[in-house]
Amino acid sequence: MAKEEPKPCECSPGAPLWMCTFSDMMSLLLCFFILLLSFSVMDQKKYYQVAGSLKDAFGTQKEKVEPSPRQGEKMISADFDTVPLQVQLKIARVFSEEIATGAVDSEYSNSGLILRVKGAVAFESGSAEIKKEFFPFLDKLGKLVDTMDLAIDVSGHTDNVPLKKGVTEFHSNWELSAARAVNVVEYWIEKMKIPPDRLLAVAAADGKPIAKNDTPEGRAINRRVEFLVRPANSKIVLPEIDLKENKIDKIKPIP
Repeated sequence: MAKEEPKPCECSPGAPLWMCTFSDMMSLLLCFFILLLSFSVMDQKKYYQVAGSLKDAFGTQKEKVEPSPRQGEKMISADFDTVPLQVQLKIARVFSEEIATGAVDSEYSNSGLILRVKGAVAFESGSAEIKKEFFPFLDKLGKLVDTMDLAIDVSGHTDNVPLKKGVTEFHSNWELSAARAVNVVEYWIEKMKIPPDRLLAVAAADGKPIAKNDTPEGRAINRRVEFLVRPANSKIVLPEIDLKENKIDKIKPIP
């Protein structure tokens, strides 16, 4: 007996019903992602990095980009920004006697040589008048400044003890430290005729202590006068000091 052929299924015209639900869901998802994109902030730098990575991955980058080598700001300079360490050492040797006795301390830095003179050596307590014992040091340092084309920043420092009214003519440590630095600078200008543009007077009072002011010893260390020795002209080669003959060579400008 012959089998009966299955009757063909009659489909309604158009898309199936489930396509309506699927299309509706996809439209909602598309709108949702568009809203997310509109609310977000695009990082252009990161976008270009990602885009470049995709280009490299798919082989669409035609030119090979090599990273540029690091470039220093200054490799070799004809100018000297500070006093060379060897010259700082030679200047310090000129004051080796004062350093040995403890009246002067030296410190080497990138800014230049720092000479620290104790306040008791340079001035009387509460006074800005230079002591006679301090003049030989100033004459020796002023000669170096004049001969070697150097510049000096003179800064006066005190402890944190306020000045007593009626005991001194100064009203504050700021006024006292400023007067001391100015008197040193004026002494060099009047006696040694050092140009004013190579000198600087700075008042620091008790703003830059190098020891604690809790003890009398610490306060004595903070009462000081500092001399920052630096080059006056950055294009001048500083000379060498002949300590044996106590002579200073003439300066040699860069050709």
